[in-house]
Amino acid sequence: MRIGIDALPLGRQRTGIGNYLYNLLSKLSCLAPHDYFLYSNRQIEAEFAETTVRKRVDSGFQWCPGSLWLLGRSQNLIASDNLDVFWATGPVLPRGIGRTTLKIVTVYDLVWLRHPETMARYTLFVHKMCAEASIAKADLVVAISSSTRNELVESLGISAAKTRLVYPAASESYQPQDRSTAAGFISAKYGVANRYLATVGTVEPRKNLEVLVQALGILKNRGELSCPLLVAGAKGWRNSALFRAVARAGLTEREIQFIGYLPHQEMATFYAGAQLFLFPSLYEGFGIPPIEAMACGTPVIASDSPCMPETLGTAAMLVPARSPELFASAISQVLSDHELRRAMSAAGIRRAQRYQWDESAKQMLEVLSGWS
Repeated sequence: MRIGIDALPLGRQRTGIGNYLYNLLSKLSCLAPHDYFLYSNRQIEAEFAETTVRKRVDSGFQWCPGSLWLLGRSQNLIASDNLDVFWATGPVLPRGIGRTTLKIVTVYDLVWLRHPETMARYTLFVHKMCAEASIAKADLVVAISSSTRNELVESLGISAAKTRLVYPAASESYQPQDRSTAAGFISAKYGVANRYLATVGTVEPRKNLEVLVQALGILKNRGELSCPLLVAGAKGWRNSALFRAVARAGLTEREIQFIGYLPHQEMATFYAGAQLFLFPSLYEGFGIPPIEAMACGTPVIASDSPCMPETLGTAAMLVPARSPELFASAISQVLSDHELRRAMSAAGIRRAQRYQWDESAKQMLEVLSGWS
């Protein structure tokens, strides 16, 4: 079988979608040695042991935004590979794919419908222009949670028979470590305290970091802010509303620190060294960072926004996303109760083990094979 894949998410700084694709493809290429063709106009920063994974990089058009390249030029590469399947890993299904080629689209969330105000203008434009049309045109639509699957059916009128569920998972590198050793590594490398709270995500409105800023301000005023919050994710916050919120809360750079994008090989250490992992997101399709933190044995406090109860179950403490007061109370409660932290850590490890890339790859293989 000849399978073409939109490989734009496999860029230099892989985030959630890129990691989802990389982990699935790593397992798929070992599980089923089909011919996999990766299409991009950017350098594909991912290596695969299997020789059946082939990169098709249109490097002469790196200047072109990836989504526009997919629409306008990718078909020139795709047409020459005589594909049986094309897997769109983003909101764009390229034009000109043959009628006999099985067309698959993965949908991570419906943020462009639910919270369009939280998206960058270009990203919102691409989703509004392409996403619904691509989903409608696809033969099969993969959702990464039942929550997203239900939204596809209820909000877009997609037939449930056309949808499939393939969960993400934490990769094998996310495992418990000695907390003091992990925290010491992060402290030494990034010049931060060796006792810290952690959160992960691109600094953008949907991640709802402002509620954590307000919660830290509340704890500081109560004299209960015993360790700083470290934010791992893309920078750019200094000119944003978030920076103004930090100033209003009276927080210093010792109390909230933005350490930028962390390389993949350091993420498990970052999670494992934290006292708590905080995830206040307004909306997610699945929410992989809290599962990664749980796999490392770190207690998780998250918002109760859609999909979080499905993803995290009772292993995390869930708090209303818009309530800094309740986030502050939860942080204080968990930090002050050693037995509660120990119980949450054990429950989190068990919960994370429910999601396995091996199982997800088997499910994705069924989708690629067109099985019901």
